[in-house]
Amino acid sequence: MEAIVAGEGMILRQKTSECCRCCCCQPPIHWIVTPYDPNWAVDKPYPTIASISEVGTTWCGRCCSFNAPGHRQTKYEVRAGTYDEEAPNGAPVLFSHEKTETCGANIYLGQSDNGQWRMPMCCYLPYLETKDANGAKLGRTQYLCDACLFVPKFSVHDRNDNEVYRLRPDTCCLGCCVRCRCTCNAKDGKCCRLPFLLRDPKTLEPKGGQVTDLWAGLTSEMCTKRNTYQIQYPPECDNSMRATLLGSALLVDLVIFEQDQD
Repeated sequence: MEAIVAGEGMILRQKTSECCRCCCCQPPIHWIVTPYDPNWAVDKPYPTIASISEVGTTWCGRCCSFNAPGHRQTKYEVRAGTYDEEAPNGAPVLFSHEKTETCGANIYLGQSDNGQWRMPMCCYLPYLETKDANGAKLGRTQYLCDACLFVPKFSVHDRNDNEVYRLRPDTCCLGCCVRCRCTCNAKDGKCCRLPFLLRDPKTLEPKGGQVTDLWAGLTSEMCTKRNTYQIQYPPECDNSMRATLLGSALLVDLVIFEQDQD
C-alpha cells in the first residue's frame, strides 16, 4: 500500500468507457491510479501504479445510479500495477473501499423544460469505508446533508471514527452556493474545474489538500465519459488517511459526477 499512496498525491483515472451507458446498461466502473502531477495534462504519458476494480455491485443497483446517486452496494478493490478484470492475474488486494445499500444523495422525481426535479435525502446517506487487506478499518468518508443543500460536502474520518477533514468546495452567498471559478491554463487540466478542498472540520479553513475533477480530454469528456481526479494530500497525512482519501475521490464520483453521465 505504501508504494501506491507515496508522494504528494495521485491521479485517479476512470478505465471503463460509459459511451453506451443508459438506464439498464450500467457497467461496473473500474479505475487506474497514476503518479501525482500538479500540472497533469491529458497528452502526457503516465505509468499505472495501481488498478481499482468495482465488484460486489448488482445489476439492479447500477440501474438505480441515476435515480438515486450513491444508493447501490459496491466495493472497490485496489491492486498494485495493471490488472485486467477479464483475465485476472492473481494480484492480491492491498486495500478496499466498500459500502452497503443506502439512500441516494437525492432522488430523481421528474423532468421539466428547466431541468431535473430532485429531492435531497437527509438520512442513511452514501459513504465509503476503507479497509486494509485483512479487513481492518483504515478510515471512512461520509456524504453530508445540512441546511446548505446546493453545496456538496463530505466528512472524512480516521480508523477511530474521529472526523479529521471536511471535504467541500469554496462557497458564496453565505455558504449557500458553490463559488464558481475559472483558472484556464493550457498546460494542465484545471480549466473551469471545481476543487473540493480538505478543511478543518470545525473552522472549515483549508488544510492544503484537495480532490479536483480534471479536464480529461475531448474524447473522454464528450464520448467515453471517463472522469479524471487529482488527489493532493494535506501535510502530516499518514498512509491510512491517504488510502481513505482515495475512497473520498471515488465517493465524490459515485455521488456527484457519475449520475451526471446518464
